[in-house]
Amino acid sequence: MLPADHLLRRIDRCLDTSELRQALAGHYSTRGRPSIDPELLIRMTLIGRIYAIASERRLCEERRYNLAYRWFCRLTPGDRVPHHSTFSKNRHGRFREAGVFRTLFDSTVRRCIDEGLVGGKDAAIDASFIAADASWQRKTVPGYLPYVANASRAVREWVQDTGDAVWEMARSKSCQGVSRTDPAAAWSARTVRGRFGYALNALVDTPSGVALDVEATPARFAEEVDAGRVMLERSADRFDFHPKRVAADKAYGSAGFLGFVRNHGAIPHIPVIDRTQQAKGKLPRTAFSYDRDTDSFTCPNGRLLRHHAFHLPTGVHRYAADARDCEACVLRKKCTTARRRTLVRLDDEDVRDLARAEMETGLYKRSMRLRRGVERFFADAKGKHGMRRLHLRGIRGAEEEFLIGTAVMNLMILARPQRLTGKPRRGRCIPAAMTPAAISARSIEHDVIVAPARRYA
Repeated sequence: MLPADHLLRRIDRCLDTSELRQALAGHYSTRGRPSIDPELLIRMTLIGRIYAIASERRLCEERRYNLAYRWFCRLTPGDRVPHHSTFSKNRHGRFREAGVFRTLFDSTVRRCIDEGLVGGKDAAIDASFIAADASWQRKTVPGYLPYVANASRAVREWVQDTGDAVWEMARSKSCQGVSRTDPAAAWSARTVRGRFGYALNALVDTPSGVALDVEATPARFAEEVDAGRVMLERSADRFDFHPKRVAADKAYGSAGFLGFVRNHGAIPHIPVIDRTQQAKGKLPRTAFSYDRDTDSFTCPNGRLLRHHAFHLPTGVHRYAADARDCEACVLRKKCTTARRRTLVRLDDEDVRDLARAEMETGLYKRSMRLRRGVERFFADAKGKHGMRRLHLRGIRGAEEEFLIGTAVMNLMILARPQRLTGKPRRGRCIPAAMTPAAISARSIEHDVIVAPARRYA
């Protein structure tokens, strides 16, 4: 009854649950009433993400009469479907303690590497805003939450993870409040109206579109950059993934992150955050020449600016001219209004120069074209797999949803028909020949790239 080329059949051939059984072996007893097979719950969760079914009640209801879903979950016509509350009980207990969803995601990445889908030369890092399951109208001060009676699981986890930093947040003038239902989510104004949300951080092998790592963080730029470091290190440790080029947008163009990418053994194809031209009408830093041998700058009038100080936490070197030279300089009015002109140079300025030089090469332009694959990754996650708004709360719930969704997208890359393994030709995207039963899932299962039809023979 199920077609041989059905999406669930193809995904089933690519799915390996042996590691999951080993991870959960210690959480189930051999005595007493037989427990629900954990593989059944995982397969039901995968179906919910494949077909963007966010409601667990609806997922269990459709499992009762959908033969394709029952076949994928190894259910015979007479078997009972588990109760919807079984998902939350196992998710917050056994699955979270055993790290099941991280294990599932890692197994899909290893399968993609074994199949030769990961090139290992070009990678891209980016983040996308995902709305949290929290109302923008329910704000409160952080110091109020530790005293809430009958607090939810997400609130208790946030209070435990934050600790004494709650009171520092309460005293901070920059704190815009936290959500009463999901305090780990960050307030963000990226949308038309400010909302609470998380950032889906992804490290993607750009030629193939395979996601090598994901990380959930509050929707703040600083934490997204830190997540980029974590993903590069973790993918290197777990999969020995060392790309030659790493592409990202300008939000990752700080000197610290560029230096990290270079120390990681990759060339940063990232636009540099450069504020040297913001001189308020005075001579910019580019008007001064730097001598590496003497570690000093030379001004347009030929005077030296010697090394003056170094700030270790920020890695900033400060250079200053002699006040007597500035007092008699004819360019003083164009240069500075202070007693002497000062300049700063970052500790990782060499890698900034490297990134600027790479921006003129053809490989950089190629990396920028390949980086569009990350945007396609986010578009598929939100449009086809229902990740515009999270269903679970808390940073752990967000990470679980991101891992499940990314594992599904890797499985769908593995489960592509044989005709899609070659390089697609340029053309328009139209559905392939489909049976009437497959029309409802056309956007998920049967999109193929074909050449446009010729108008004249």
